[in-house]
Amino acid sequence: MSVAEKEGFMNDAGRKGVALLTGLGIGLGLALLFAPRSGEETREWISDAAGQKLYLLRCRSRRSMKRLLDKGEDTFADILRSGKTVLESMAAKLD
Repeated sequence: MSVAEKEGFMNDAGRKGVALLTGLGIGLGLALLFAPRSGEETREWISDAAGQKLYLLRCRSRRSMKRLLDKGEDTFADILRSGKTVLESMAAKLD
């Protein structure tokens, strides 16, 4: 790739970057102009939505934790039963 081609590439990439930032700025400006709610209402809506999602996440995590603990207790009980069976069998062989 020659120096002229590299410069052309950089100019093209620079132009695309400027176009992207310009489009982003225009989109942001239009969003602010045509927003259906005021800033305070929007912040309140975001806060409420985040609170609801957090509540749902907490509920799901509690259910998952309970299931995990129940499964762990069952597994632990199975291990204890197996260990007891092994010990009883060894004790019987020693007698």
